[in-house]
Amino acid sequence: MPWIFTATSRTGQKVNIITGAPTDSIAVYDEHDLNRRIALAENDPRDLDVNVRLIDGTEA
Repeated sequence: MPWIFTATSRTGQKVNIITGAPTDSIAVYDEHDLNRRIALAENDPRDLDVNVRLIDGTEA
C-alpha cells in the first residue's frame, strides 16, 4: 500500500534540499521504509511535524 509522507519543520528550517522549503513530501511504497522515516523524523533536530496519507488521499 503506497503512502505520501510529508515532513514540515515547525521551526521553519529547510527540509526540501532542492527548494529550501520547510516542507517536503515523498511517495513511500514499503511499510518498513515508512516506519524508518517516521522514527527518523521523531529525533530530527528540525522539530518535524509528520503527516502520512494513503496515495488515495485518506488519512493513514
